[in-house]
Amino acid sequence: MEDPTNNPETPYFEVGAVSKITKLSPNTLRTWERRKFIEASSRSSTGRRRYSQEQVEILVLLKKLTSMGDSISSIAHLPLAELRSRLLEYQTQNTEAVSTRSSMVRVLSIGNQAKTWASILPAQFKAISDKEERPDIIIIDLDAPKVECRRRVKLAVHEYPNTPIALIYDYAPRELVQQFSDEGKFLIHVPCSPELLVHYVHAALANATHQNAPTTENQGSFPSAPRLFSDKQLATIASSNPNIKCECPHHISALVASLASFENYCRRCEIESPNDAEVHTYLGKEISRARSIVEDALLYLCEKDNLVIPAD
Repeated sequence: MEDPTNNPETPYFEVGAVSKITKLSPNTLRTWERRKFIEASSRSSTGRRRYSQEQVEILVLLKKLTSMGDSISSIAHLPLAELRSRLLEYQTQNTEAVSTRSSMVRVLSIGNQAKTWASILPAQFKAISDKEERPDIIIIDLDAPKVECRRRVKLAVHEYPNTPIALIYDYAPRELVQQFSDEGKFLIHVPCSPELLVHYVHAALANATHQNAPTTENQGSFPSAPRLFSDKQLATIASSNPNIKCECPHHISALVASLASFENYCRRCEIESPNDAEVHTYLGKEISRARSIVEDALLYLCEKDNLVIPAD
């Protein structure tokens, strides 16, 4: 099988993300792999297991079917299509429960490509407008600059906490795809058939309860939340003329810039003062979390005040 690390268009998921998405513990994943029920599609250069998007869906189905009474040994080697069919059989055995639970799925699409693909979903899926009513799932396309993609996801998480999110893309920067894969976001690679898209959306609905956990990516020796705003963007926002007559954009932008600067200071200290590396690692990690929270507040302010976030 092709190594997903060599193909920027193919998302992969490491054990931590898979565990969050499927609700299977890392120990269960290791046991199932040891017993040949599932096998990672590839490994990183350091030996870490990596699973493809299809394997993640298979694991979700295995989890659901075993919770319904199937033994893992009897279904583990079934292909994806048969697992889907088997789950559908279980669901149709209890028509009333299914009709009550999934009679209509409200879909909020963000981005032109997301709206285009959502339009081919069958009548069971109802397209809604932003804030018209609460969505059951949000589909966001990655056909935009990286900063805008991150902004869309952050804003959706803020506006609709605990709502499943599926990210749809054709071509996207490898860095962005890898970041969202590592965060446990459900990625849908298009083009695909309408039938497959329906399966993906249902899988995203089943999986995505853990998608809104705090996000991190490795930058240096301590994990750091990805920045939403560059220094240039912060300077522009700080000097803007807000509709709300206060100095909030200026003060919050300055606070974000100050926290980001302190993160960089901690990284330098790790290198320059090895004896104090543990202290600066802890400080850098905590300040990164604080900076991410303040960035969310700044993003909220920009949206409420209609402040334009300039391109980076």
